[in-house]
Parts: sequence; structure tokens; C-alpha cells
Amino acid sequence: MKSNYMSKFLYVFLIGITSLISSAVNAEEFEATLDWSKRVELSTQVNGLVQKVYAQAGNIVAKGEVLVQLDPRSFKADLKFAQANLKNTDQQGQEAKRELDRQADMYDRSMLSDRDLQIAKNNLTAAQSQHFQAQSSLIKAKLNLEYSAIRAPFNAIVINVLAVKGQVVASQMNPPILVIVAEAKRMIARFYATADKVNSLVNHQGVKVKISGDDFQGKIFNIALEPEQSKAGYYAVDVIFDSKDKVLRAGQKVIISL
Repeated sequence: MKSNYMSKFLYVFLIGITSLISSAVNAEEFEATLDWSKRVELSTQVNGLVQKVYAQAGNIVAKGEVLVQLDPRSFKADLKFAQANLKNTDQQGQEAKRELDRQADMYDRSMLSDRDLQIAKNNLTAAQSQHFQAQSSLIKAKLNLEYSAIRAPFNAIVINVLAVKGQVVASQMNPPILVIVAEAKRMIARFYATADKVNSLVNHQGVKVKISGDDFQGKIFNIALEPEQSKAGYYAVDVIFDSKDKVLRAGQKVIISL
């Protein structure tokens, strides 16, 4: 009985070892190059003076965090003016409506001409138009104040800061790039393979990304349909993975293990 048990144990052990060896032999490795999963150049559509630069290259920032702040005083003044103007046009519209009601009552009693009634109607239409324009101006003033702060569009790592305190931003001419960010803790590793190989790959297939002795779990998310012009016969395959807290750089060489 003991001999049979040892024989079965040895058989299972050998099967396991054979499987591991087979997996190691069948595993394929490709050299890949790192790139950012999202890279965004941030600017603004309003004119102003850079008051404060909060961003620093290498910083991890949260979505919505202010990276660069233009001097907000003129934008706040425009907002107050727009609010006051909206209130004024609202009052003018209410007065024009009351006047039309009075004129209409007089018209019904044959105390007013058609022309005078039409003038009252035109005055109400003009007042309403001014009110709508004031509403539009208020929306624009709020947006301009919002745009005076350049914020992170998502959780990001700051790649480069081009804004300088005191810099004049003239966005109507040629909006300058103020900050460059990339998605934090998410990287792309791109490798190239022949058509025969890429035909055996599928999106969302799990792979291993090896970087300086560390392993990261990734998955294929894009397989090119056309060969790379600079690499005849080879197709780009993109792997996305979570880089966790490790500092990685675009252009860095890594190994993809299938």
C-alpha cells in the first residue's frame, strides 16, 4: 500500500514538473517600450496673467486639482457686473410686462390705439431679449472665471510645467501649453510581432510586464490592423497595466511575457 501511494505521489509530482517546464518553454517574451496611457497638454481659452503655478514635474495630482491659476480679479469683476446686469434686465422686463398689461386694459376699453399697444408689446420683447443676453453674459462670465484655473482633468502625474508666474496668456492668438500631464499609475507597453503571432492574440488577454526585476500584471487592449511603417511586416500590440507606486518613464524598455 505504501509503495502504491509513493508511486502515485511521484507520478503527480513528475506531471507537475513537466507542466511547469512546458509552460516555461512555451512562454514567449518580447521587448517593449513604455508610453503614457493618457497624455494631455493643458491650456486655457481665456486671456490673463499667470498668478500662481502649483504644479511641479513628477507630482501626482488628483482630478480637479488646480495646477495653474491666472489672476482672477478681472474675471470676478466681470462676473459681478454680469450678475448686476441680469438683475437690472429682470426688473426692466417685469416693468415692461406690467406696462403692457396696463396698455392692454386701456385698449380693451377703447382708450388706446393699435399703434400704442404694439409699442408696448415691442418694449416687452426688447426687455426680454436684453434679459436673455444678460443670462448668456452671466454664463460666459462664470465659465471664464472657471477657465482661469487650469485643473487636472483626471488623476495624473505632472510630466512638464511650462507656465511661469507673471506670464501673459493670450489665448485668442495662439493658446500656449501651460502644463503637460499623463494618467497616474497607468502605463502602456508597446511591442511588435509578426502577423502570424498577432493573429493568435486577443484583446484583454492577460500578460506579464517585467521591469527591472518587478513583475506587473497587464492585458492586451489594442492590436494593430496595419503593419508599422518603420517595421515592415510587424504589427504594434499595446499592453496596459497598473504601475502602482513605481516611478516609470515613457521610452523605458521592458519585457512582455505571454
